[in-house]
Amino acid sequence: MKKIPLLRLALVAASLGFASHATAQNVWLAEPGVLVVTPIYTHQSFDEFYVGTTRMSLPADITQRTQTIRFDYGLAPRLALDAAIGYTAVKFNPPGANFKRKGRDDARLGLSYALLTETDNRPAVTYRTGLIINGDYDIPNTLPPINPGDRASGFESALAVGKSLGEGFAAYGEIGYRNRNHRVPDDLFGSVGVAKQVDAFTVNLGYRRSQGLSGGDIGGPGFGTSYGFPQVKEVTQFIEGGLSFTDAGGRSYQLTAAKCIGDLRNTGRAKVVSLSISLPLRL
Repeated sequence: MKKIPLLRLALVAASLGFASHATAQNVWLAEPGVLVVTPIYTHQSFDEFYVGTTRMSLPADITQRTQTIRFDYGLAPRLALDAAIGYTAVKFNPPGANFKRKGRDDARLGLSYALLTETDNRPAVTYRTGLIINGDYDIPNTLPPINPGDRASGFESALAVGKSLGEGFAAYGEIGYRNRNHRVPDDLFGSVGVAKQVDAFTVNLGYRRSQGLSGGDIGGPGFGTSYGFPQVKEVTQFIEGGLSFTDAGGRSYQLTAAKCIGDLRNTGRAKVVSLSISLPLRL
């Protein structure tokens, strides 16, 4: 079924469109003996920020640029490895000041197992568990809020579901849990979406949310003394869309865009654009 590999390549790009928050889950796994190499460039920016649940304007854009390379390798018909590593930099240039933080981004290493393979009567269901390895960028517990991430190690696990619906349509979803050290709050995260394939092109539209389960607010009691930015409770939600083209050699070219919507907490109201190329190599 040609549509499954094309959708797989398109939807993994959507998962990776968030530099510091990529869950990297993918319901359709790489084929055994195939290594998929995906270099990714992500740009995100915002000029509005939530201090707790209070929305405030900033005097200039905060921008983050991240270069990531991801690897997916099929170990067996139902088993695959993934890994991602990158470099990230954040800039904020209000009048009379110049702030910048940069370094190796948080890395991911995961193992996925297909609990159910897709048939005409049931969806594909995949379980992934993986490690988060903290980056080496600075995260001072002071304003402005330009930390590239939480710089904490831990683990994450998730269930992903996907189903081809006929006539090139597919639906997908994910729900997962993330735990990290340094008192960073645990997260629940998830996404849902639909995709449509037309010949070599695939488009997708989805919703993504991450919900911190504990933590204080920026500027709240104890902020800057008993806890800092990595320990705040963060809530994000995005509407996202993507366009993918796959050539005759199986290479897939992806453009993904996303925008924060709704009520947020301790985070920027970001806009995200990501470009990537997936290169399948049979070893």
